[in-house]
Amino acid sequence: MGIDRTSKMFVHAIRAISLMSVENWEVKLELFKSLGFSEDDILSIFRRVPLVFSASERKIKAITQLFLSTGKCDISYVVKNPDLLCCSVENKFKPQLRVLEVLESNNLLLKMPSLAPACRITDKKFYEKYVLPYSNEVGELFVVKKAS
Repeated sequence: MGIDRTSKMFVHAIRAISLMSVENWEVKLELFKSLGFSEDDILSIFRRVPLVFSASERKIKAITQLFLSTGKCDISYVVKNPDLLCCSVENKFKPQLRVLEVLESNNLLLKMPSLAPACRITDKKFYEKYVLPYSNEVGELFVVKKAS
């Protein structure tokens, strides 16, 4: 798979492969291809974050489609940020992306943040940076997120 045996990722790659059957591995490869990833993209994702292949097909598909649907990302963005495929769609990405969309549509951000760093920060930091200063505009979105 192109991972150096002395790399820290090698152990994670072995773990990811050992956790699934050959059939499951093939299903994951087909899923990535059906979402528009090339074989080189799939190998790049595996080399960078092998445990992505341990995520469910539903999660991989939902996150990829969510990021592509924003119009701000393409397949190459997901390939460069494969760790995002391991996060929660409902509890992390959807609420945060909704807050960012509201802030952007109301011209409250000087510059729209890159989605990967914005989605990687903790909920507390996200709240402090994007919700608290604009609580009148997005406070309810965050409350809904915390309640669900």
